[in-house]
Amino acid sequence: MTDSERLGAGVALSLLIHFVLLTAGWRQERPLDPSPAVAVRLEMESVAAPRPALKKGIGLSSPSPQAQEEARVADLRRKAFLRFLQDVDDAVHARRLNVGDSDLIGVAVVGFTILADGTFSDIRLSSASGRPRLDASALRAVRSASGKVRRPAIIGPGPIQMSLQVKYQYGLR
Repeated sequence: MTDSERLGAGVALSLLIHFVLLTAGWRQERPLDPSPAVAVRLEMESVAAPRPALKKGIGLSSPSPQAQEEARVADLRRKAFLRFLQDVDDAVHARRLNVGDSDLIGVAVVGFTILADGTFSDIRLSSASGRPRLDASALRAVRSASGKVRRPAIIGPGPIQMSLQVKYQYGLR
C-alpha cells in the first residue's frame, strides 16, 4: 500500500467514524434528578419601575455629591503629584551635563527628600554606577535642581521620598 492509499484509507475511516458518532441516536440512560423548584412570586403593583438616573453612577443610585467631589479632588491630586515627579526628573536630567561631563555613560541612582518648599534634602547616592565622576555628576545635578520646580499646593506639604535614576549616555541631552 502506498502513502497516498494509506492517507485515503485514513480519511475514509475518519469520515465513517465521525458519521456514525454524529448520526447515532444518543440518549441519556438515566434522567437527571429533578431539583426542587423554587417559586418566586412577584406582584407587579408592588414593584416600582426603575426611573432613569438623574446622576451619573452605577445601578439605581449614584454616589453622593460629597463622594463625587472627593474622588475628583483625589484624581486631581494624583495627576498633580505624578506631573510634579516628572518635572523633578526633567529638571535633574536637564542639569546633569552642565559641568561638561558629556563623555560619561551609565546610571547612578540618587535618593533624596523633597520638602514642602520644593527644595531637596538628604541627597545621597543610593546605587553607585561604579564610576566616581558619573556619581559626582549625578549628585551635582540633583543639588542644582533643588528648588527649581514649584511644588503644587494640592499635593500637600508632607515630605516626599524620591529615588531617581540619573542616566548618562553619549549624545543624550
